[in-house]
Amino acid sequence: NPIFVEVDDEPIRASRRSAQWCLDAVDICWEQKRKQIRDFEIPAAEAAFEAAREAYRTRLEQSFDDR
Repeated sequence: NPIFVEVDDEPIRASRRSAQWCLDAVDICWEQKRKQIRDFEIPAAEAAFEAAREAYRTRLEQSFDDR
């Protein structure tokens, strides 16, 4: 379950490195799981994985540079 934390009425954001790691992990997971998904379930699975990618792309845009 997610936990939402705010400091000075602003949400805490992930580091760029963490957000990129999560986005990359979605692609890795897709590559591993894709072969196990029934053909008729692939469109729904692709949509779910793309929704996850979009969520992490948003987090990446909102992230801070931690270099």
